[in-house]
Amino acid sequence: MRSLRAMPGVLCGALLLGAPAWAQPDTRLQASSGPALSVQPAEAAVTLSAQEAEQPKKPKKKAADKEAPTNGFVWADRPSLRFGKQFQMDFRFKSQADFRQSSLDLSTRGGTFEWGRLRAGIKGSFLKYFEYEVDHDLETGGSWRDVYLNFRYDAYAQVQGGKFKMPFGFEQLTGPMDLDFVYRTRASDALTPGRSVGGMVHGRAFKRVVRYQAGIFEDDGDNPPNLDPPVLLPGEQPLPQQGSWAGRVTVAPLRLGSLPGHLNNLEIGGAIVSTTIPEGPNNLSGKMVLGDTFFHSRYYTSGRRLRTGLELSWAPGPFSVSAEYIQSKEAREGVGVGNEQGLDNNLPDIEGRGWYVAGSWAVTGERKDGGVKPRRPFLQGGFGAIEVAVRYESLRFASAGSQQEPPSDSHRAANVLGNGDRALTGGANWYLNRWVKIQVNGIREKLDNPNLSPVPGQSSFWTVVSRLQFVL
Repeated sequence: MRSLRAMPGVLCGALLLGAPAWAQPDTRLQASSGPALSVQPAEAAVTLSAQEAEQPKKPKKKAADKEAPTNGFVWADRPSLRFGKQFQMDFRFKSQADFRQSSLDLSTRGGTFEWGRLRAGIKGSFLKYFEYEVDHDLETGGSWRDVYLNFRYDAYAQVQGGKFKMPFGFEQLTGPMDLDFVYRTRASDALTPGRSVGGMVHGRAFKRVVRYQAGIFEDDGDNPPNLDPPVLLPGEQPLPQQGSWAGRVTVAPLRLGSLPGHLNNLEIGGAIVSTTIPEGPNNLSGKMVLGDTFFHSRYYTSGRRLRTGLELSWAPGPFSVSAEYIQSKEAREGVGVGNEQGLDNNLPDIEGRGWYVAGSWAVTGERKDGGVKPRRPFLQGGFGAIEVAVRYESLRFASAGSQQEPPSDSHRAANVLGNGDRALTGGANWYLNRWVKIQVNGIREKLDNPNLSPVPGQSSFWTVVSRLQFVL
C-alpha cells in the first residue's frame, strides 16, 4: 500500500525523462546564441548588432531584454502561479525510492524497497519583501516540515519566523534532494538539532563575504524528537524543557580577491547551539545507516546540552570538497548516586564527536556550485550529467575526560559504555535532467565495539543503496 501511494511520483518522473515541449522554458524570453541575438517579448522585438553578439559575456542590457511580467499559471521548471512581481507561488513535489541490499537482515529493517521521502508543498514570495515556504510530509501521515515566513529588507538584513531548520551543520542545512550521497553522515543525523519553531535574523554582508544566522527557538529541535521524563517521587513534578539559542557564521575569504565566481565560493564557518535539558534518560544516540542503534539513549542527563561545529565547503568548477567537525556535550548535574556522604552527585559529561571529509566530481563538466544542472539532458541530444563522489566519516560517544571506573551501561554510570561507527561511502549520480536523478552508493561500516553490534561479535557491515529521485 505504501508503494501505491507514492507511485504518482515515479510516473511523473518517467513522463519528464523525455522533457516534453510543454515542460520547456519559454524560449521567446531568451536570446539566441547565433551571430545576431534576438529577443521577442509579448509585442516587441529587438535585434542586437553583430558587434554586441560577438561579446555574449557582457551584453548591453535594454528595457526590452527584461522578462515581461507574467500573470496566471506558468511553467518555470515547475507549475507556478504568478502575478507580475507582486506574487509568486511555486508548487513543489519531492519523492525518493530506495532499493537496498546489505549484509544485515533487511526483513527486520524495512525490506529491500523503501520510500525515502514523499513531500508536497509551496514556496514563493509576495510584496517584494516577503518569502515563504510550506512543506508537508505525505509519507509520515501528514507532519509539517518547513512552515515559515521570511522578511527580506535587503541581503544583509532578513528576519525569519516559523518552523524551520536551526542554523547548525552544513550538511544538515543542505536539502535532501541536493545531497551528493543517498544518506547524510552519522554525525549530521545524530548531533545536529534539526527543526524547531522560532525566530532568526540572518543575511550576507561585506559583499557577500560574511554570512550570519542567529536565532531563538522553543526547544532543542526534533533530533531527538522527544524527551523521556525521569522516574519521579510521589508529588514531584518534572521540569519543563527550556528554549535554545543558535548561531552560525561563515566567511568566504576568496571573494576578497579577483577570482572568477565559480572559484571564489570557498566558505569556512562555525556554529553553536545551547539549551538546558531536564533530568531524564535523554542522551543523544548514535545510529548506523540502516537505523540500528550502536549507542543507546539510556543514560541520565540534566543541565546544559551544547553543540558546536566547524565546517568547510568549496565547489570550484566541476569539483566539490566539504568537511565538518561536530561535538556535543551533555551535562549530568545531580544524577549520580553520590558517595557515603551524599556528595559528588554530578557525573562527567557525555561527549559525542563526529567528522567527515567528502569530495565529488561532475565527470561531464557541469559546475557544482548551486547544484548540478545537465547541459545536455537525457533524450534531448545528450546523456545527462554524471558525477562520482567519495566520503569518509566517524562518530563516537563516550564519557568526557579520563575515567577511573570501568565502563558501564547503567543509567547513572560515571563512565558510560562508549561506542563508535566509521563508514566509507563511494557513489555515482546520474542526473537525467533537472527533475530526475539516480544515485548508487556502496557503504562499508565498522563499529568500535562488536559486543554492541546489531549482530553480536560482528563489527563490519556493508550496504548498497540505489535511489530514484524526482523533484518538481
